[in-house]
Amino acid sequence: MQWFHAQGGQQIGPIDETEFQGLVRSGVVGSDTLVWREGMPNWLPLGALPSAGFPGYAPAPVARVHFGGFWIRAVARLIDGLILSFSAMILVVPLAIMLGFVARPDRFLMGPTALLVQGTFFLGSTAIAATYETYFVSTRGATPGKMALGLKVIRADGSPVPVNVAFGRYLAQMLSGIFMIGYIMAAFDVEKRALHDRICQTRVIRMG
Repeated sequence: MQWFHAQGGQQIGPIDETEFQGLVRSGVVGSDTLVWREGMPNWLPLGALPSAGFPGYAPAPVARVHFGGFWIRAVARLIDGLILSFSAMILVVPLAIMLGFVARPDRFLMGPTALLVQGTFFLGSTAIAATYETYFVSTRGATPGKMALGLKVIRADGSPVPVNVAFGRYLAQMLSGIFMIGYIMAAFDVEKRALHDRICQTRVIRMG
């Protein structure tokens, strides 16, 4: 039987049963180390496996992964939305003042200039949101909203999310946002995966 385990954000393996047992006994692979072998549907901490298949090995009781549920993720998304809305206003207000819309707010509803402002606002807001999501998820493992609630985004094997996956996850969220169906999926999934988590093979877990 071949085993794989995560170490320092890297996938190690395959290694055979004897070598793997040696790593467990030496402490290199601990109860909180994510492992996988053929027949397992997902990566799990070693301590979450019943007796881990090794005589005399007792898994630690705190090793089980706790996934971020629908409601806590919804609150985190709300916090991020407020931050992004404020950032977008910083972009659009100076532009509105420059083009005279503060003195004549009715001009927002007519003419090519209004379309220019609205288009600039949309593109600018999208660029800010994409940068925000990509930067924080790839460097901190979570957006400020998620960090505030003790959530973290990881890959299916437990490793950190790289820049390209973080950006792809942001784009996939647009699909999740269609009628909110993609987000609602998290409420009925065992691992609390939204549609964009399924597409990008990510998980949102609760820290501590």
